[in-house]
Amino acid sequence: MISLLKPFIIMARVTFSASDEVLRRVDEDANKRGVSRSQIVAESLDSINRIHNLELELNKEQIEVMKLNRQITTQSNQLAEKDKRLESMTVERLKGDERVKQLEADLMVKELEIKKLNDALELNREEIAFLRGHVSLLTQSISQLSLKPGEEEIRAKHWWQFWRG
Repeated sequence: MISLLKPFIIMARVTFSASDEVLRRVDEDANKRGVSRSQIVAESLDSINRIHNLELELNKEQIEVMKLNRQITTQSNQLAEKDKRLESMTVERLKGDERVKQLEADLMVKELEIKKLNDALELNREEIAFLRGHVSLLTQSISQLSLKPGEEEIRAKHWWQFWRG
């Protein structure tokens, strides 16, 4: 069952001192609006209470903004550090790339030197093979063209019978 009773407002009596000027302004405002002085004071207190609550909310929001600003600053610092690391890694990579290019150039030079040395070695091998062939031919020719030893040598060594023949 729904209650049809209206909520009631608890009123309390508040006493305070105010200057004559403040009381005169309150009375003027009450007369303009057609309400009593106590209603104006109650509305003013409600407004002050709302303002206080709004100030509390504003303070909470300012605290939240400061927290977020701190997080932004922290993340900005972290991002700056990561940027520095990335920059140093990029510099290192560029240095490495330059080193690789230098090594590749050195390798090409060395490969050319090796090719020249291999060509020279092959020429030496061919020359040695040619010379061996000639030495072999010369050895064969010398053995076929051996001359008879001198007369004195034949008598001294008694080879004269071998050559007579």
